[in-house]
Amino acid sequence: MLRRYLSRVALTLWLAALLLATLTLALRGELVTDLQGFAPDPVSADGVALDPGAGPAGRILLLAIEGGGARERAAASDALVAALQEAPEIADIQNGRLDPDDPALDFLIEHRYLLSPRVEPERFSPERLREHLQARRDDLASAVPELPRELIPRDPTAETRAVLEQLAATGGRATTGPEGVWVSPDRERALLVLRSAADGMDLDAQQALIERAHMAFTERAAPGLELQIAGPAVIAVESRATIRGEVTWITTGASVALAVLLLAVFRHPHPVWLAAVPLASGILIAAAVVTLVFGHLHGIALAFGITVLGIALDYPLHLFAHAQRDPDQDAGEERLLQTARELWPAIALGAGSTVLVYALMAMTGFSGMAQLGLFVLTGVAVAAITTRWVLPLLVPARLRREGLPPLRLPVPAAVAQPPVMARWGIALLALAAVIVVASADPFPWEDRLSALHPVPEEQVALDQELRGALGLPDVRHALLVTGDTPEHALRASEALVPGLEALREAGALEGFAHAADVLPSQALQRKRQAALPEPGVLRERLEVAQTGLGFRDEAFAPFVEDIATARQQALLAPGTLPDGPLRHALDPLLQSHDGDTGWVAWVRLQGVHDAAALAAWAADDRLTDTPELDGVGVRHIDFFRASEELVIGFRDEALQRLALGLVAVALLLLAVTRAPGRSLRILTAVGTGLLLTLATLILLGIQLSLFHLIALLLITGLCLDYAVFFSRPLRDAAARLRNLRSVSVCALSTLVVFGLLALSSLPVLQAMGLTVVLGVVFSFLAAALLAPAVIHRDTA
Repeated sequence: MLRRYLSRVALTLWLAALLLATLTLALRGELVTDLQGFAPDPVSADGVALDPGAGPAGRILLLAIEGGGARERAAASDALVAALQEAPEIADIQNGRLDPDDPALDFLIEHRYLLSPRVEPERFSPERLREHLQARRDDLASAVPELPRELIPRDPTAETRAVLEQLAATGGRATTGPEGVWVSPDRERALLVLRSAADGMDLDAQQALIERAHMAFTERAAPGLELQIAGPAVIAVESRATIRGEVTWITTGASVALAVLLLAVFRHPHPVWLAAVPLASGILIAAAVVTLVFGHLHGIALAFGITVLGIALDYPLHLFAHAQRDPDQDAGEERLLQTARELWPAIALGAGSTVLVYALMAMTGFSGMAQLGLFVLTGVAVAAITTRWVLPLLVPARLRREGLPPLRLPVPAAVAQPPVMARWGIALLALAAVIVVASADPFPWEDRLSALHPVPEEQVALDQELRGALGLPDVRHALLVTGDTPEHALRASEALVPGLEALREAGALEGFAHAADVLPSQALQRKRQAALPEPGVLRERLEVAQTGLGFRDEAFAPFVEDIATARQQALLAPGTLPDGPLRHALDPLLQSHDGDTGWVAWVRLQGVHDAAALAAWAADDRLTDTPELDGVGVRHIDFFRASEELVIGFRDEALQRLALGLVAVALLLLAVTRAPGRSLRILTAVGTGLLLTLATLILLGIQLSLFHLIALLLITGLCLDYAVFFSRPLRDAAARLRNLRSVSVCALSTLVVFGLLALSSLPVLQAMGLTVVLGVVFSFLAAALLAPAVIHRDTA
């Protein structure tokens, strides 16, 4: 009666936990997919967050229109800009076209003399003014004028054009075709640059933006035209789509294969679907717990967590494998419930050891690792408890009483009764593995995330081609300038120009652009104001300059008025800029940090050929000896290296936590089993399995990535499970055979799933699949060969 009451309580609590978890995920669930949410942002020496996905070039999409004629391509380019420029998910889109009717240009025109890099006293001399007026006269007669005719009376020196060219240069230096839009060097493509409002690593937002651009183009473009889109975000989105597609068929195939295997082994349909109950319960409740603790669940933690939770499938398989029909069993005693009680010490010990390892991983400041650790420890604990208290109640009553049919699984005699030589053989292999791992110098870690991306070569080639045609900045290298105020950071950016010009002349880089190109420092703005002539002087010079050119006497009165206004204009600052192209261009290049107590200005670099020379120049103490750079920090930033450091940080932290976890597991085994010999067998089996797996990967010449490490974490849990069950003191040979078949079913089910992953063409899936397959084989053999002999006494 008491057992029945406790069973009902367990079932009620399980259902309540599932309900609460479902409500939690429905009401508060947030799945984060960007890399920044998984890993801590890398920071500069000044504490400035360096976001590899949202750096100066990380949000840029490159668009190319090909096919048709030049006019059709230009028309399609203009139509695409008109369709997308007001979209909230787009910070800016440019095709090189100057539209004088654009309301956003009013601010630029009004402040052109503060912003134009060409403003200097000589520019307004009678000789230079005459040259400008001659050029404007040519514009009036030209079908494709340099300056729109509407602006000629106000801006005969074409400062508006200079400002727009400067703004465009901060994003690239493209060729403008006869139709007034950017074109490729061979003039066979119309080019556009789109800057996303979302972070470059927010792949959901980037995918939606790419789809919107394609849809807008399809609706407006003439037949025969094709839109191509490139950029880091496109590569990342296509990589994700490729991985998802391959995961889908592998998951489907693995599910079918696993179901067939379990059906063949257990000869009954119920174990096939019931085996998924503890795993599914663990995933659901673990996701809810992580959401409650962190406020969100990261997609990477979820994916890796589900992978590592594959160990939870072993618990119900152990239960079903041991719950075979026994003619000597008392009919009044439910076979499945009794088996669950008998196996609970072993399941609890294996699950507790795994929980301990991941509990140490959860206690870290590394957000992604903490989520992964909490997810796995919660899932394993829930799966183990569900197997013990809930799963037997879900089995039909007849099977609970009688048990399942005997397993149809032959076991080789060499494994059932391993010869002494086999144990010596595994010992020698372990020693050889230690030598292989210890002698690997340097250790073959693969820290480049790009090496794991399934990126089509044609997409990479398109990105490089369009980036070169547009003259866009390097996506890898940049300079970071830090100052106390925006004025400080802007003046420092301007002071770097001579050194950057020297590097360009030396061939270290091809070009650069900085925040002061968009918004000059107020010191430079004052200098430009001082270069503007007084209205009376300007009128006299205009009279001389326009002689014989055919202009009316007062044709340039608006020009004189604008000069007079500019001489008295309030200087511009970041906070005074309205929403428009100027702010859009400045925001990625000039940013505050630490609550406006510090500012950072980015210097975009183009065509970096000598990164070492650039880094040495930026690190030279003499660089900051000038007054403009006093107290300023200048750093060379390698965004690819920043991404690699994220991987290295995760790897190092995970290895440290794994080592601490194994020490803690050793203490736990000693405390629970009170048998040093059994504890040593378990730890030796775990260590042997890990060493043999690692050594085999090294001998195969495989570079070990983050995904190999995740697979090794799974192997640790699996080997603990195998070793705990093989180390159980058993009463007779039949119990040993039943135990061996139980672990064999678990190992075979894991091999089926991860064997398919090992056949994948994607490096990510292949790495995890191959590692787990090797780990399962070695862990199973190590645990089986180190199993103790059968004893003839009851287990405690």
